[in-house]
Parts: sequence; C-alpha cells; structure tokens
Amino acid sequence: MPSYVKFSEGKSSSVSQPTEFTFPNIWERETYPEYSRLLIGSKQHEVRRILELCRPLSGPFGVLYVLLVSRLGNEPARYQSPAPIDYDDLELFMYTFQEYFEQDGRHAIWVSSLSGEGQFIFDQHNYIFAYGDLDRMTAHLSAEGYTEGRVTVPSPHSHHYHVQFDETEDEVLGYWPWFKSPLEQSDDP
Repeated sequence: MPSYVKFSEGKSSSVSQPTEFTFPNIWERETYPEYSRLLIGSKQHEVRRILELCRPLSGPFGVLYVLLVSRLGNEPARYQSPAPIDYDDLELFMYTFQEYFEQDGRHAIWVSSLSGEGQFIFDQHNYIFAYGDLDRMTAHLSAEGYTEGRVTVPSPHSHHYHVQFDETEDEVLGYWPWFKSPLEQSDDP
C-alpha cells in the first residue's frame, strides 16, 4: 500500500475513483551541473533497498526524519538523530518502522553516511533519491532486476495519512532525543 494514490478516469461514472499506484522496479540517472543522483522507484520494500545500498558504506550514519504532516498535533519539522549510529543500529531503526515509512505519506526519511560516501532520501512520493557511487548502485539495482527508465508519479495524486500509523508517528518521535529544526522550503509539504 503506497502512501499516495493515482486518480484514474471512471469509465461508467463521471467521478474519478482513486486507484493504488506502485512503481515498477526502475531507476533513472539525473545529472545537474553540481551533482548527479539516481531516482529509484520500487514496487515494494523501499526500506530494504535503502539498507542494501547502505551496507557497503563504511558509516557511521545519520538519520533525518522529516515530518511534513501530523495527524496528532506534533510539530511538522526536521528531526535529526542526536548521534552517529552504526549500520546495525540503522537497520534496527529502519526495520522497526518499515511499514510506517513505506505506507504512510506524512514524512520523508534521510539516511546519510557521515563519511560522505552516500545519501538516500525516501520521500512522501515513495521516490528514493540516491547520491554517491552511482555506478555501483546501478549495478546492484540491475542485478536485482531493476531497469533504467523514467521514474514519475502520476498526476493528479493524493497522499494518505493512515490512522493505523498514528501511534507509530509518536513512537518514531520518541525513539531518540532528536535535534529539531524547522522545515525547509525544499521539504515541500
């Protein structure tokens, strides 16, 4: 269940019905004057994919949890992990909240290797933005059955904030004594 839906045209009705959208397993290389990155769309298991791409990095890692919308009255903000963590702690955190991260659209999660080897952003559209050794990453993705192509979210679309994850929102915010800072314009709530 992705965090957003596509609106398709109803054939027998004048009202559009929301339908679930998932990416095919696909990646796209984006090149800009200052940097290059991969844009990755996964059918499922985005958290596992991020962790697989982090595994060969030396670490330690930092986590930034970006709460864009709260159903509980928590402050939409950027929540930075208070200390560097090793891969095992990263894996524990990410798998503890995997369903929430993958199935709810109220947030984005950033994982960075503090050595500068890589950064991964899993946003509210279920995109994974990957920075670092792109050749290594594309080889890994290709070995996992991903193909190169255009990665886009349908338009129009809507984001879902599921009631069953409300308690999890509080659990994430209570996981560490996060450093909180305001949302930035680029966070696009």
